[in-house]
Amino acid sequence: MYHIALLALLSLFIVANTEHENSATIGPEKGWLVIQGGGQLTNEVKDRFVALAGGPNADIVLIPTAEADSQIDVERMRIAFTKGFGVHSVTVLHTRDRARANSAGFVEPLRHANGVWIDGGRQWRLVDAYLGTAVETQIKALLARGGVVGGGSAGATIQGSFLVRGAPGTRMNPDGDNRIMMAPGYTTGFGFLPDSAIDQHVDAREREGDLHPVISKHPTLLGIGIDQSAAIVVHGDSFFVVGGQVVIHDGRYHDGTPYYFLSSGQAFDLARRAAIKEDSPLVLVLTAASRSMTTAGIITKGTALLQSRRPDDQARQINYECATSLYSIGKTAYAARPEGPNRIQIQVRDLDTDKLREYPCTY
Repeated sequence: MYHIALLALLSLFIVANTEHENSATIGPEKGWLVIQGGGQLTNEVKDRFVALAGGPNADIVLIPTAEADSQIDVERMRIAFTKGFGVHSVTVLHTRDRARANSAGFVEPLRHANGVWIDGGRQWRLVDAYLGTAVETQIKALLARGGVVGGGSAGATIQGSFLVRGAPGTRMNPDGDNRIMMAPGYTTGFGFLPDSAIDQHVDAREREGDLHPVISKHPTLLGIGIDQSAAIVVHGDSFFVVGGQVVIHDGRYHDGTPYYFLSSGQAFDLARRAAIKEDSPLVLVLTAASRSMTTAGIITKGTALLQSRRPDDQARQINYECATSLYSIGKTAYAARPEGPNRIQIQVRDLDTDKLREYPCTY
């Protein structure tokens, strides 16, 4: 029986890796990544993760292993995640034992999960526990079947193929030294987003330029630095930004600087390694948003700046009402076009997709 179970586990390992490596796209072909920069999780990040997993009844696995032992309370974390994300079924998966991480019983919850969330802490702990184990393989299998993987801070960086800030703990410094960008023996991540190096806490810790030496030494990588509370949602050959700014290091100089910024609402083409240009005549930049459910569906009201894309035109402060769910954190920008007096149509990505759809707004 032991040999049969072992063969079954090895078979799952090979199939999952093959499906991931043979993807026709750079990001997950069927699944999704929600890569968040640390700090406070916004409602939009949580709502998108849950929607992409299939809704509040989805089976979610929470992995807190990046945190220190003294910070991990499995039941407390399970309850907090359940309440914070508004979901009903959460399994906490945690071990420091690589043999256990390779066991069929331990990874069983991953085989049935719709979503995985990897908490923050120190990414080297995730490497020590799970890199190259059945846990990593089963998370890739989840992506291959259309599930979602999310994570913030360390849970963001580990999703890249090249691991930054991975210097492990020592007797004198148990948490490790996260100022070291390239730590020997700890430069391999899980590779959910291939050919990438992902940094976090960019704005709060002034890390805008920290990926430059990494990309200079490894020019095939795309460097993605994410502000606190901001996130990117990755699917197929593109990602879009929610809740703040993202800094892109592509190995080229932009106006004399080896990086440039994407703002909330902007999208990026991973195949061309270029921002996707907007061609709408207007942009609606939210400064406040309040969502409510009505008999006609969700309505968002608030304040915003309505501005032309022509640089010389002055923005107008407006009060708006839109027939969809909108978010203001990070001054989210929505492409817009005029639709008559005090009416516009805006382009929105619904929570469970990366496709743009038009919704009406009045002001």
